[in-house]
This record gives sequence, C-alpha cells and structure tokens, in this order.
Amino acid sequence: MLDRSFSSLEKAMATAVERQAVIAQNIANANTPGYEPLEFDEVLQKAVKRRDQENVSIEKEMALLADNSVKYSSYAKLMSSKVNLMKTIISQGRK
Repeated sequence: MLDRSFSSLEKAMATAVERQAVIAQNIANANTPGYEPLEFDEVLQKAVKRRDQENVSIEKEMALLADNSVKYSSYAKLMSSKVNLMKTIISQGRK
C-alpha cells in the first residue's frame, strides 16, 4: 500500500537524527581538552574521528547543525505531504 518513498524518507529522517546526535556531541565537548571531533559517516552510518581537524570548531558544527536541521525539516514536510495525500485518497474512496 505504501510506496518506496515512505521507506526512503523514514531512513533519511533516521539518518538525520543520528547525524544530529554526533553534531550535538561535538558541540557539547567543544571545550573538553583532548576531545577529537567526530563526523557522521552516512555510508557506515556511524561516527568516526575527523582526520582533518584536532579541535572542535563551533562555527563549523553550528553550520552542520543548521544544514542537518533543514534536511530533517524537509524530510518531515515530504512525509507529511505523503501522509496527507494518503488520507485524501482514503477519504475519497469512501464516497
């Protein structure tokens, strides 16, 4: 009944949530001595140490946070649109 786009959107939203957790961890530990920032690897779907950066850059993390928030919001809007479309189809079938 549900098309593949629901599954794709669900996976994209779950990935965005995981990415958000990694970014939040970096921000929370920005002032922790010796903390090495992590980067979310979509292919592996896990956090890995950043090789190109020794310290947390709040500016970079905030930019990543904003970008990820926009992506998640877009996924949520698409999912909502698809659910509303399904509701419309179902209600029209009753008539």
